[in-house]
Amino acid sequence: MKFKDIIGLVLALLLAIAVAFLTRYFLIEEAPKEAPVAQETRALKILVASKSLDTGTKIQPGDLVWQSWPNNSLNNSYIQEGTIQLDSLTGSVILEHIDTGEPVIITNLVQPGEKSILAALLPPGKRAISIDVTPQAISSGLIQPGDYVDVLLSKTISPTAAQQYGQTTAVVNNIKVLALDTVMGESTQKPANSTTSIPKVATLEVSPGQADLITAAAKEGSLSLSLHSISNKEVVTVEKPLTGMVTLMRGKEKTTVQVNK
Repeated sequence: MKFKDIIGLVLALLLAIAVAFLTRYFLIEEAPKEAPVAQETRALKILVASKSLDTGTKIQPGDLVWQSWPNNSLNNSYIQEGTIQLDSLTGSVILEHIDTGEPVIITNLVQPGEKSILAALLPPGKRAISIDVTPQAISSGLIQPGDYVDVLLSKTISPTAAQQYGQTTAVVNNIKVLALDTVMGESTQKPANSTTSIPKVATLEVSPGQADLITAAAKEGSLSLSLHSISNKEVVTVEKPLTGMVTLMRGKEKTTVQVNK
């Protein structure tokens, strides 16, 4: 092979390599750039309820747990891991119902010694008043905190020495039961059998005027509670005395009398 042919072959090979290189270079430059991979959202841990906690519930060990929470869904009111010790919240009282897995907000807790639990549960302008109750007056213990009731006054009227009759009237209507004895909060479960531990004191949420009416009525006769339906929250404004035959109990003595209007 002549020297000239060898030079031509080498030049052709170099030209082919240059064309291939330039072609690859331009193809890469014109190719669309891939979108940058989104950074993985960093998850923090916040404090949530491990079970459903009713209003007035005292926090016990295990009621609150740390749970991973997306950083882009974080609220400033949530309690983040490392900012508080779980042991310091034991004994605190829940002011508003918390569902399972719901974030806990520090303002929804009243810690021991911080302030009165009952005062914290009262809305502005409301008062709490307690009355003595009997099993009959509280529907054998079936009325629970969170229910709405009417307060009824029952008394015996004796126009003459030979005549007496009973009278029941509504003192106040549609008021909320805050607590029974020392149990507070709205319970979602009613006891199937409440023959034991029937409350003796009911604490009610009332206005100042209603508190005056109940206090005065307690001196006139016996008070009882009439339960409202959960779907019936209207306020009854007029109550008529009972009529007919009414049985009065005085210790072991039973007397049946005629109730007049």
